Amino acid sequence: MTRAAIYARQSVTDDELIDVQVAKCEALAAAKDFDVVEIYRDNNVSGYKARDEGTAFSRMLKDARAGRFDVVVVRKLDRLGRSLAALESFAAARVAVVTIDENIDLTTVNGRLIANLLTSVARAEVEIKAERRVNANTARRQREGAAVPTSGRVPYGYRWVPTKDRGDDGTAYVLDGEKGAPDTAAEHDDSRAADVRELFDAFLAGVPLGSIARDLNAKGRRTKPSKAHPAGVPFTPTTLRRMLMSPYYAARMPAEAATTYDQRALSRHNTVAGAWPAIVDVEEWEEAKKRLEHPERKTSPGPTRKWLLSGLAICGTEGCGKPIRAGGGEAGIHSYRCASMAHFMRRGVPLDDFVERVVIARLSRPDAVDLLDDRERHDVDELRAERRRLETAVRQAGDDEMDGLIDRAERVRLTRRANARIAELDEKLRAGVDTTALAEVVGSDDVAAAWHGLTLGKKRAILEALATVVVYSVGQGNRRRMSDEAMARTVRFDWH
Repeated sequence: MTRAAIYARQSVTDDELIDVQVAKCEALAAAKDFDVVEIYRDNNVSGYKARDEGTAFSRMLKDARAGRFDVVVVRKLDRLGRSLAALESFAAARVAVVTIDENIDLTTVNGRLIANLLTSVARAEVEIKAERRVNANTARRQREGAAVPTSGRVPYGYRWVPTKDRGDDGTAYVLDGEKGAPDTAAEHDDSRAADVRELFDAFLAGVPLGSIARDLNAKGRRTKPSKAHPAGVPFTPTTLRRMLMSPYYAARMPAEAATTYDQRALSRHNTVAGAWPAIVDVEEWEEAKKRLEHPERKTSPGPTRKWLLSGLAICGTEGCGKPIRAGGGEAGIHSYRCASMAHFMRRGVPLDDFVERVVIARLSRPDAVDLLDDRERHDVDELRAERRRLETAVRQAGDDEMDGLIDRAERVRLTRRANARIAELDEKLRAGVDTTALAEVVGSDDVAAAWHGLTLGKKRAILEALATVVVYSVGQGNRRRMSDEAMARTVRFDWH
């Protein structure tokens, strides 16, 4: 009997389509009285890309050269590949190719001619579809107020809505005979969308990216699954930075299609409104992006802080004033010591607990709300609107100088005055945003519970905004169980 191999390939992951191909090939093999010795399956493998090590095609070609079978049975010729080279490799191995429709013998001139024609037609069909898809995607981007991105993976926090499920009536509009994108391209993936909301809130409240990443990972959060990482991977500051820079969370997308984007170059002026619900508003995205791009921002902030006071509190020894450092946590003995390594070393847990009790007491006082009132009395939306007007005025002054309407001195005067006001607005906006974490605690029915419910990063941000903690040596002797009165004599709070 003629020994046969069956090959099935699909460009996307779809076990059902693979099974259909195999079933049809098995029926043909049975009709021709072939003895099927092996079935090779390539799921999610493109016909255009080289089938390297690890694919069933590569394994099948090695078996063909080893003489394990005489023919290859496929549903259509383009399942083997989109070029004649992929087919000729079997001819060189003296293995015939049999399709469901016809028997093509690549060892003859006519067989190669027919195969070449068929593969050329298949390639042309794919290229025509690709061209139509590009035109459709361009039109979808240009929909006023409802642009739709190319289908595929969506950012963390969203899930893609299939075309058939979109719109109030479940239908899609039609573009050039092809189904296009209707009302909503994506929807919130609730738990992940909450993570994104928390990311922006925490970052704008002054929490370092390393602390935010650690908090997300501690809750078991992972990035969206991918082919390389089916369970996702832990968050890193770099991952969070890309998320904060992305316009998609403000329901905006680049106006022009591109394979990759320079996130730094994106703004509200070169993006368009998208057909999906925003997680943050445009102003929040712009504020986060601006902070990340600030020239004084450290791109490598060092190791993530794991303890409340490390790097925040300072040594109270006369003439020192250096930040205190944490250590011993890996060995189970959390401690603090002066960065000079010369003045003191104190147990960390009692010190952290005391500082937290003092902060909770301060935030429980009736006048704690003043901490917010003084810094949030301005309307944030109004400040942002004024800032946008000033930015427009600066650009207009440059245009007026080029048009000869004003001279250089007048342009410099106008620009300097506008930039000074922009700096004032930025300071007011920053002050208002930085109280986000503080507002979660102040005014709460249970301040202590609200405080203990915060992440370490937010606790540190609040402490840094409230006071500078000065730590002194406790002297000689056993100080394991110090009362709050005794602890207060060794810790000073310089309230801001």
